[in-house]
Amino acid sequence: MTVSRKAESFDGVQIAYDVSNHEAELPAVVFIHGWTCNRTHWREQVAEFSDRFRVIAIDLAGHSESGLGRTEYTMSSFARDVEAVLDKENVSRAVLVGHSMGGMVILHAARRLGERVVGVIGADTFKFLRDNPGTGKQFEQWQYIASDYKEAMQSVVSNMFSETTSEELRNSISSGMIAVDSEVAIGAMKGMADDEPLFEMARDLNIPKFTFNASGRPMDESAVKEAGIDLRFLPTTGHFVMNEDPDGFNQLLSEALEQMTD
Repeated sequence: MTVSRKAESFDGVQIAYDVSNHEAELPAVVFIHGWTCNRTHWREQVAEFSDRFRVIAIDLAGHSESGLGRTEYTMSSFARDVEAVLDKENVSRAVLVGHSMGGMVILHAARRLGERVVGVIGADTFKFLRDNPGTGKQFEQWQYIASDYKEAMQSVVSNMFSETTSEELRNSISSGMIAVDSEVAIGAMKGMADDEPLFEMARDLNIPKFTFNASGRPMDESAVKEAGIDLRFLPTTGHFVMNEDPDGFNQLLSEALEQMTD
């Protein structure tokens, strides 16, 4: 049974989330969506793993059913949204799973939460860990969407899909992303551009670390491996790997969770 709840974050913003199998004693598996996305993108994973784990799927501040009104949509503030939910649910041990921007969020959350986090798993993320976000892709995209919001959103979102992405999946995800409040979309992209390089943060986490990425998309594989992250590829070129290949993603996730929960 899945229950929808809300937790109050550090600045009073209400954070919406779903929790399933809340009596499970194993570490909670906590799903964090990407930029302008929402918790429904994890529906295939929630359905698959709720019989074995306590599963939590979160809408970060400003996204979908969570509240607006935050001054700055930074990665560290999103990490505090995760903390607020774990506190509300009395979670003492968690595996954090983050897609895209959510990968940045789970690294911040793991550093903040310390021993409460027993593992982190990325979904098509951790691609350029050594890069300075302030001079890289996030900065360019922030400038783009801030200057021509409507055109930029259409362009940035459409580039996240592959030629083989079904029209139904493309439309369902795109419509939700484009519907996000422009202040949140621009603010969260600025939050990524203003963030610190992630290599040392990832490397210094002494817990199991994985990422399951799309094949053929640009990334710095050496940085991922040097940071101690176990990199696996899925046979899709779409950014939404957990939706493009849910069976393959779930198999990799199951294997990783077995290592983290023995």
